[in-house]
Amino acid sequence: MTLRLKLMLGLVALTAIGLSLTIVATVVALRGYLVDRVDVRLRAVEQVTRLPLTALLAGAPADSRPVLERAVAPTDYVVEARRSDGRILRVAGPADLTQPLLTRIDTGPAAERGVAAATERSPAGRTVPPAVDGTPFTVTYGGERYRAVLDHLPGGETLIAQPLTTVRDTLRRLVAAAAVAALVVLAAIAALAWLLLTRGLRPLRATARTASAIAAGDLSRRVPEGSPRSETGQLGRALNIMLGQIQAAFAARVASQNNLRRFAADASHELRTPLTSIRGYVDLLRAGMVPPAETDDTLRRVAEETARMQTLVDDLLYLAHLDELRPRDRVDVDLVTIAEDAAANLRAVDPGRPVTVEVETGPEAGRHVPGDPDALRQLLGNLLTNARVHTPAGTPVTVRVTGWDTATPARDRTAVLAVEDGGPGMPPEVTRHVFDRFYRAAGSRARGRSGSGLGLSIVAATAAAHGGRAEVSSTPEGGTSFRVYLPGGVSDQTPADQA
Repeated sequence: MTLRLKLMLGLVALTAIGLSLTIVATVVALRGYLVDRVDVRLRAVEQVTRLPLTALLAGAPADSRPVLERAVAPTDYVVEARRSDGRILRVAGPADLTQPLLTRIDTGPAAERGVAAATERSPAGRTVPPAVDGTPFTVTYGGERYRAVLDHLPGGETLIAQPLTTVRDTLRRLVAAAAVAALVVLAAIAALAWLLLTRGLRPLRATARTASAIAAGDLSRRVPEGSPRSETGQLGRALNIMLGQIQAAFAARVASQNNLRRFAADASHELRTPLTSIRGYVDLLRAGMVPPAETDDTLRRVAEETARMQTLVDDLLYLAHLDELRPRDRVDVDLVTIAEDAAANLRAVDPGRPVTVEVETGPEAGRHVPGDPDALRQLLGNLLTNARVHTPAGTPVTVRVTGWDTATPARDRTAVLAVEDGGPGMPPEVTRHVFDRFYRAAGSRARGRSGSGLGLSIVAATAAAHGGRAEVSSTPEGGTSFRVYLPGGVSDQTPADQA
């Protein structure tokens, strides 16, 4: 059974129970009202006929009966009188009432107190409680129920009764009409509930179809969102957020697997060359094919290839460490100090190259960032090594440090560490891939140069590990600028100020 059918049947069942209770309450209330109206008329007839009936019991002449019949009209009233000698007189009543109603009622000593101690005994032996004079009660005769009033008068007792046929017929017609109306209402409610539930549950059916499509592999499917104030709209929005996160997680997983395959392939390719060279030199030495005079040179080449392979392996391990983005112990790092140290190292390696450090910052606090000083030193060292290796000798290099204004909110503070050179530039197709691992440009900037192709990848990974990013701008006409953006909102004071 579907949810829509369950909800519709539940609504129809609740409506049917409510209508049934309403009909029962209405019938009970209407029956009480109709019986009260009969009682009012009985009391009125009792008051009108009291004097004529008293005269009749006292031995009035028979010509007084027409007066009584006119007084108790309409003729469905039953009026009977029983004299002290036990004789029962039928004053008014239907012709088919063959036996007087008074014969169904046995009056006892309580009559002297004005109380009808008599009880009605039905064919089943059921007893009717006694009634006080003038108090209406119900009596059954011949399968017909009567509402009656018993009164004790001088010379005997009188009974005035009216059949409850009208009340019974009215209630039956009411029940029949209410039942038909209830069936019509239930049918209308069932049809309307089916339409409303069909429309209301449409988002759930769309969700089910979307889930089936996603299970089949289509992660781009989304659930149609309705009004954000409805439950289905809120469910659709939450599901779409979840599906977006799942798709992003799968995409990241696929990208990670692709990067891992490409990384393994590139690493294998890069390690194959030095391993092949080392194996070749070793085989030559073992075969005795290397002259004694060239043995030292051959061992030197093996050592160089081994060192090259060691450097490559170290870079790969360091990149893997950065990719994990493991938390580091952050300290307050002065970018100017790191820039000056890196510039001094470059001057020591390449004395003929002009190297300058420019600081574009206001207060001293604007040049500090929280980070790993060793990693930032290696980052800047890789950028300066790239400039030294890929530019002609004597090409000037500028290290630029740009801080922030102290009035800037902490969350928006960013420091920039830039390395600019005046060497040959790079075309756009090279700058797009310059941070890719094992990428080597084929232009004039890389002519005659060799390397592992991991230096700039380490720069980008280190910047990302510090919550920043690395960018490059260059033109084929000349001049290249590498910029590293580092967030500086965690620490605002220099070590000296903190002390």
